Amino acid sequence: MSVSDLIPYHYVTTDINHWYVVIKQGRVDKAKEMKQKVEKEFDMMEKNEKVAVYLQLLKLRHEIMLSYLEPDSVKNIDGVYSDLKKTRENMAPESLTNTIEFYYNFFTGMYHFRTRDLVIALTYYREAEKYLDLLDENANTDKAEFYFKVSEVYYYMKETHFSMNYAQRAYSIFKDQKDAQGNLTYGKEMVQCQFVIFGNWLDKMCYEDALATAEKALNDALKIGEQHLIGSAHFNVGLCYNNLEELDKAEKHFQIAYEIHKNRKHIYESKAIFNLAYVKAKKNDLKAALELYQEGQRVAARHNNQEVTEKLKLVKGLYLSFDLQTLREVFKFFEEKNLYGDMEEYAVAVADFLTNKEDRHDAVDFYQMAIEARKQIQRGKHLNEKM
Repeated sequence: MSVSDLIPYHYVTTDINHWYVVIKQGRVDKAKEMKQKVEKEFDMMEKNEKVAVYLQLLKLRHEIMLSYLEPDSVKNIDGVYSDLKKTRENMAPESLTNTIEFYYNFFTGMYHFRTRDLVIALTYYREAEKYLDLLDENANTDKAEFYFKVSEVYYYMKETHFSMNYAQRAYSIFKDQKDAQGNLTYGKEMVQCQFVIFGNWLDKMCYEDALATAEKALNDALKIGEQHLIGSAHFNVGLCYNNLEELDKAEKHFQIAYEIHKNRKHIYESKAIFNLAYVKAKKNDLKAALELYQEGQRVAARHNNQEVTEKLKLVKGLYLSFDLQTLREVFKFFEEKNLYGDMEEYAVAVADFLTNKEDRHDAVDFYQMAIEARKQIQRGKHLNEKM
């Protein structure tokens, strides 16, 4: 191909930007279409190192989107990340612009968040945040997406204050984005922010605020008509009722969430089936719990969801075939992944269960685990306040 036949790189850059927009919107089919178009154009484009790295950045972001919305179609996300990492390492220092550094660290943080490597994810997010104010002045929605993703990590680390702060900052920016007719253009993202705010209210044991936020998010999701958001909203309402020990209501909402996510093969199918199995077991419906446990194992394996694979052992080890060793394996996983919120919550549940069985010796061990998890959460807050 002669030089005159090559496509100017700025045309490809425009399509890369369009591709990123549809990725953020979660429009899977359109994103796949744009990916094919951009890759074809890139093969016919004049050489440009920055465009090459932008392409690899978007390939990773594309795979991350699919890992949530269409997990069965994700084939080589680790390979995509490895290629991006090598490309960045080989780039000339003068080519590493603020924008490239921001998105590299941002997307790498998202990549590690998928596998609940929370400390690694947060390390990359903090590095990305150094470049946040250096982005283009029109990058408000990118800033909002970043704030939202950081709020998710802090939520899983049970850093309630930080999580609420970032989620509310994201929500405020998304709320200000309107079209020419004054209609909200980021309604889906606003619902997702409400999910995180809900979770933090739940962690603070402010159940009235949690339920009000969860039900508002459900109503907003129903208005938007986005099925995976409706499923997640039902799931959150179920979580609230589960904490209130209203197990029949919790089961109802978990069942709806499971059916929606199952039909879409969404990654949250595995979360929903675990919680449904756990509630069924708590209600002593062990036949249904066993069926859901077995199905949950298959779903979690298909989605490569190690967190749910481990959590399902709680159902087995507590209710289906009591086994303390199996339960201890789960808490070892929580500790390795720094999932101290889960460690605290389920350690108390196991300890209470053992106390009711009059196994006070082993119950003390799990209460101690809960106390240690709480110490780790508090230590994390102290370190964050110093940084």
